[in-house]
Amino acid sequence: MNTRNFYIILYAISLLVACGNSSGDRKFESFTTIAPSVTPNCLNPTRINAIYKDDVYDLSGYETIGGNSAFNLFDESKLVDPKGNDQKPPVTSPHPFRDAEIYFPKNKGSRIVIDLRIPYQLKEVFLYDRSTSIDSVWIYTGTINNWKLKAAFSTNRSSGSWRKSVMEDSTRFVMIRFNSVKAKITEMVLYGCALQTIPSAPDSVYYGVKLPKKSMRDFIGVNSYQATPMEFMKPFYHSRVYTYINQIDTDTLQKYPDVRFSLTPHGWYHTGIKDYAIYPDSIVKFNKTTLWYSLLGIPKWMEIKGYTAHDKPITTIGMNTEDPFSYARHASMMWNMAASYGSTAVDTNLISSISKDPKFSGRNVMTVFENGNENDAFWVGNKFWNPLEYFAMSSADYDGHEGRIGKHTGIKNADRTSELMLSGFATLNTNRLRVLKFLCNNLRSDSQFLWRAGIQYHHYSTNGKGKTPLEIQGNATGGITPEEDSLRQKLTVVRNKTYLIQPGVECILGEYGYDKSRKSKISAPLVPGYSQAESQGIMILRAINATAFSGFDRFILYWIKDTENENHEAVFLTAGVLYQDPSQRYTPYPGWFYINTLVHHLGNYVPDKIIAEKGKTWIYKYRHSTKTDSVAYFMYSPSHNGTRVNGYQLITKSPATNATQVTLADKMPFGKTEIIPVNKGVMRINVNECPKFIFLKEK
Repeated sequence: MNTRNFYIILYAISLLVACGNSSGDRKFESFTTIAPSVTPNCLNPTRINAIYKDDVYDLSGYETIGGNSAFNLFDESKLVDPKGNDQKPPVTSPHPFRDAEIYFPKNKGSRIVIDLRIPYQLKEVFLYDRSTSIDSVWIYTGTINNWKLKAAFSTNRSSGSWRKSVMEDSTRFVMIRFNSVKAKITEMVLYGCALQTIPSAPDSVYYGVKLPKKSMRDFIGVNSYQATPMEFMKPFYHSRVYTYINQIDTDTLQKYPDVRFSLTPHGWYHTGIKDYAIYPDSIVKFNKTTLWYSLLGIPKWMEIKGYTAHDKPITTIGMNTEDPFSYARHASMMWNMAASYGSTAVDTNLISSISKDPKFSGRNVMTVFENGNENDAFWVGNKFWNPLEYFAMSSADYDGHEGRIGKHTGIKNADRTSELMLSGFATLNTNRLRVLKFLCNNLRSDSQFLWRAGIQYHHYSTNGKGKTPLEIQGNATGGITPEEDSLRQKLTVVRNKTYLIQPGVECILGEYGYDKSRKSKISAPLVPGYSQAESQGIMILRAINATAFSGFDRFILYWIKDTENENHEAVFLTAGVLYQDPSQRYTPYPGWFYINTLVHHLGNYVPDKIIAEKGKTWIYKYRHSTKTDSVAYFMYSPSHNGTRVNGYQLITKSPATNATQVTLADKMPFGKTEIIPVNKGVMRINVNECPKFIFLKEK
């Protein structure tokens, strides 16, 4: 719907409440119906009960972070019957109860879409109004890109009552829009006739084909930064590099489409070799690992005008942030990056470079581009990105919104092998993914899921309590162990939901780690007998193992290096596994040696089976990816109170007479290795809170 016409319609709507419509002996307050249409052949409308949580979408994206669910519009359906005998008035609100103003933007409000999954002939809609002040509510039918306003009303100031509208139309989708949180509607009931066979409830468990398990060498990555010496990057197959686009879109003179970009934010032109020295080259060509840029923030010209990194990088101030065409300049930057770093060479005359140095194309060192970082940030107030805004930018960045913006916009129009990585969610927020998938299905003619490179979540294990992430983050005083956090179980739930929403795409824990400092909200729990730096390394390895056995496809550690002392009180500043001192000298912390040991010994192994996950000894079995008779046991005590289990009997099916035990040690890049005896498949292992690996042959 044209925005201007939309508001003209709203202006013309009378919001005065009328009375007197009836259904049998029951009387309801009715609300204004807009332009009803005839829907024949629905003489006996029935209540529409096949509405499931998976089919109710809050376009503001507040579930999880706002602390409530849009499905609360329907969650009490078995307890109420507006046309029969009400057992009790519905009370649960669909509105967020934390920082609600973020999710009700001016002139847009909070929008909830109901996908009935098949078309219905609608006849009536009932809303239960528990408002204590007057506010506005609108109801639409149609499709997400062509809504028809069907009803509108003002809420009452009353103790609660049902509101009814005769709303005749044939539709699969219904949208309700709330002006503000003051419109306290606690239930919605629709009546009509199904025009197709009503489908069964959606699956709650994924039964389809899953992605193959990755070896630990391919599984582990790190959030990194340019200039880190390559020898310290070798344990990490994936490098995620934060890159602010004010280092790329530096042109403050030209306007789109004449913008010129600085296309080497992490490199320079070497006049001696007449080629570029670029960080991605070092990672990919010399280190034989992979890299992608997390492109975040705003262009230089917006920064000069006082905008901040969480603002939307639209082409011109004032443009609609939910329209893909508003991100043409950003999509042009993405085209130029993919044309330069991707695997397809294009005519360099088409590349828009602000530099006088030679242009390059098809460098084949980066084919993944993450367009943002934590766009669902719940701590930035009205700079929060709703899913419509992030979808709009992503559709532009992917292929120029199916080529409509221009042929030199979007990564796919430069290099068909390049893919978008989904901007890391600030929480384990599968609701936001579900909404984004819905937008892809309904706002693109090809229904293309835009982030084929990976679906990314961020998480930290803390002792914070509360109903929302902001509360949990706000009152946290330290980190907890992965086991206290039920990390594997949490991630397993997220992985299963992610498979249900978008199978065939990798699921990535894009940020997880611990600070060494005891003053941090994410401090590593201190293990008796170990330093705070050693304790950090222990917790990291236990978290890597938990993530691998959750079904996630990658683990990306936060973070590669510190430039502050390990006792610095600020959060995240002591999370590194390297220390870079003022003289630029690098010193590895124990965590680096532990990770390097794991990759060196377990690099070719994949998660196989959880052997024990209770009591004082937890055991996980890995199996070699090609030599399937070679297994490794990952063993430790899940506490941090000094627990030791001496002489634990590990029973296996091994015919071997000995096995190899690897223990972790600071300053030893491959750990300590010793041979231990095996007696008829039984070994005696001394177990403590620091993981150790046992390698042997099994039948």
